[in-house]
Amino acid sequence: MFLDALRYPFADRTRLDGTAKSLASLLLCGTLVRFAARLWPDWSLVAPLLLAVVPLLAWLGLLGGVLAGDGFLPLATTVTARLGGRLLGVAAVYLLPAGLTVAAAGYVVASGSVPDALSGVTLATLATLALLVTVVCGYLFPAAAVVSVRDGLPAGLRRDALSGTASSTYFLAWVGATVLVVVAWSLLAATAARSIAALLALGWCAYAHVAAAALLAEGVDRTAYW
Repeated sequence: MFLDALRYPFADRTRLDGTAKSLASLLLCGTLVRFAARLWPDWSLVAPLLLAVVPLLAWLGLLGGVLAGDGFLPLATTVTARLGGRLLGVAAVYLLPAGLTVAAAGYVVASGSVPDALSGVTLATLATLALLVTVVCGYLFPAAAVVSVRDGLPAGLRRDALSGTASSTYFLAWVGATVLVVVAWSLLAATAARSIAALLALGWCAYAHVAAAALLAEGVDRTAYW
């Protein structure tokens, strides 16, 4: 399962083209976001940010096709846009609580509203809470995403969509996919200020997300309970 997922982005000409389109979408989105960052704090940054939504949805749509088990779909179609919208919607629902928890914990610590005598205990408690919420949301999100792109967004938000998360196969697929994605984003963050290195890291990011999507789709399909 792992070797097949690692070979997936380059398994044939169709998948290679899809991976290349995924990279191009990420590159265009990243370029628009960096251009918007240079315009800060001018309100004109809204225009490139809005334009960046188009390649972002295209990238999510390509990943959605892989998660659905259909492979890479044609880029400029309503089906790809629909899959991208579903993936974006389920990500907002499942990852927003983690983001809010981390932001709230950071605000409490940075604001200095906690007495010095309790600062150590409070910091440890908030960090543990933020970590737990992030791990739980991150673990449930891929299963819901697979169901969402296959059966629609409402199906991905139902409790039945999470039944496969109790399987050993899903757990192993989630661990492998998480390692690929975390390494990809870590490299991208570390090379953000270097153009050539950032381009190489972006290429790895496109490959890692495609391989992770293929691994998660296979993990959901091959559920084997403990």
